[in-house]
Amino acid sequence: MFRYFLILSGAVFNALLLGFLTFCTLLFLMFSYYGNDLPSSKEIENYKPATLSRVYDINGNILGVFGQRNRIYTPIEDMPLLVKNAFISAEDKNFYKHSGYDPVGLIKAISDAFRGKKLRGASTITQQVMKNFLLGGSRQAERKIKEIILATRIENSLPKSKILELY
Repeated sequence: MFRYFLILSGAVFNALLLGFLTFCTLLFLMFSYYGNDLPSSKEIENYKPATLSRVYDINGNILGVFGQRNRIYTPIEDMPLLVKNAFISAEDKNFYKHSGYDPVGLIKAISDAFRGKKLRGASTITQQVMKNFLLGGSRQAERKIKEIILATRIENSLPKSKILELY
């Protein structure tokens, strides 16, 4: 009887190990495939978001404003601490703890999607920066994978304060 238990537990262990290794291999292949055509961390570091161009007259009055996006750049040093904390509190409570993505949030979002619940936002501030500046707003799994790859790259190359400034 004990012999059958050992055989069964060995088979279960082997099946779990094989499943885990298969999952890891598929995950690696998926991230390698989607990560090929994405910008490198150097390109991300040098990224400058488009801002408005202003034309002034000789007295310093604005004659016209040109641009596609109405962005006004504000350095992180000029932002009040209350505003920074409000962004972090509302968007990404673990901003200073994660490395670009929140695995727990992703698992919860995937779980909710499989159960047919309303889709929840599982993006961190870093992922939102990558989505807004580089990827666009499509709601597809492919974009989410690219977002995670880019978020990890930018977290390794920029300090958190610079990421918050880009946000």
